[in-house]
Amino acid sequence: MRVRTRFAPSPTGNLHIGGARTALFNWIWAKKWKGSFVLRIEDTDKERSSMQFEESIKNDLLWLGLNWDEGPDVGGPYGPYRQSDRFGIYHDVLEKLKDLGCVYPCYCTVEELESERENQLAKGLPPKYSGKCRNLSDEERKKLEEAGRLPSWRFKVPQKPGKVEFYDEVHKHYALSYREVGDFILVRSDGIPTYIFAAVVDDHYMQITHVIRGDEHLPNTVRQVLLYQALSWDPPSFAHIPMILSREGRKLSKREGAEGISELREKGYLPEAVRAYLATLSWAVEGEDFLFDPDAMAQAFDLCSISRSSPIHDENRLRWWGNKALKQKDALWLAERLMAIARERDLKPSCSSTTLASLLPEALSDQATIIEVFDSLIWLFMRPQKSDEMPLWMEELAKELSVVGRWDKEEIERVLKAFQRKLGIKAKEFFHPIRMAITGSHWGPPLPLVMEVLGKDEVLFRLKQEN
Repeated sequence: MRVRTRFAPSPTGNLHIGGARTALFNWIWAKKWKGSFVLRIEDTDKERSSMQFEESIKNDLLWLGLNWDEGPDVGGPYGPYRQSDRFGIYHDVLEKLKDLGCVYPCYCTVEELESERENQLAKGLPPKYSGKCRNLSDEERKKLEEAGRLPSWRFKVPQKPGKVEFYDEVHKHYALSYREVGDFILVRSDGIPTYIFAAVVDDHYMQITHVIRGDEHLPNTVRQVLLYQALSWDPPSFAHIPMILSREGRKLSKREGAEGISELREKGYLPEAVRAYLATLSWAVEGEDFLFDPDAMAQAFDLCSISRSSPIHDENRLRWWGNKALKQKDALWLAERLMAIARERDLKPSCSSTTLASLLPEALSDQATIIEVFDSLIWLFMRPQKSDEMPLWMEELAKELSVVGRWDKEEIERVLKAFQRKLGIKAKEFFHPIRMAITGSHWGPPLPLVMEVLGKDEVLFRLKQEN
């Protein structure tokens, strides 16, 4: 059977690091086996779902290079691909479960269920539904409905000894006893299907072969396995990847320093850097450079190599990948992107893209994002503010540079060193004021190269104390 994976986000917020890693693992598993990667939008939460978030999620996935084979905008043979368009399908499956005697109406209110839960916790018991609506008579049900209560529909968990078991590619054998699994809701009283129910129906009809998702869904999977059994459907293979934690060992959140993919984009990270970083969160991989190549990444990826231990989100490690990606990028591509940023900010560069590209190998140091590279080279696009404490010899240096015929870094270096010797001062006392006058920065690429790239006229303009 052809491998089919899916990423099924809820459009109630932007794509975060955890969701992006889940999408990546699904994408590369499908790519490894030349299968299909499906994007499904789980938008049953009508109040919180928005098209704005859906578009944001899709844009972030495309930026990461995770294009989908089937989805709400590209179609496919198993649509529709938004859950809000699939309510008729859920209704039909619910009717089938009614015919099989696997569900029953539950009339408990939210307040009653919360009270029941609190009582169980107070007694030190794990909370689960007591099943008090499971055996109501037809007359009792009729009275509740006449009183205005709308039922939700619960699945009848078999009341028998033993365990519900399944195999997980990451956690291996996982099981819960039937006694631990309370009767769970499939469709709420407002007619909205729960995640547990809708995901099973969608995965079955979309012929998903592998469900790769966060391990917080392990308890849900037990319940979903029961649904597959009741419907006589073959379940997919499961792989539950560990939750990403903060440095403090807590669930990753905005408060704990987590950033959305859109925020990383705005900071100027390259997509291949973020993709490589995400891949190493839980994947025990040998080697590193190949992670920038999606095809090579897919060939090396294996669900069995995913660790069960929760990875820690490490911004320093993300920055390391960001720096590595920048240094491997084609210099002319980077130069043209820097020029585009300048145009977006209405800044005029002092050199061409080709000239800038020649500077970049020396300009890249510890920057992690293209915005950091731009900021470190801002002197190419803006003249630095004049200092009130420029050395008196700066004007004389400008005069000597004005008669230089061949304006290249070798000739510039020769002139500068000769002038330093003439002054009889230390290198730092000589070169630092020149760099500050020309770039406004304490560090940067070799000064003769900077001056060559800026051009003779611009350098002389910046060295003059009054202009």
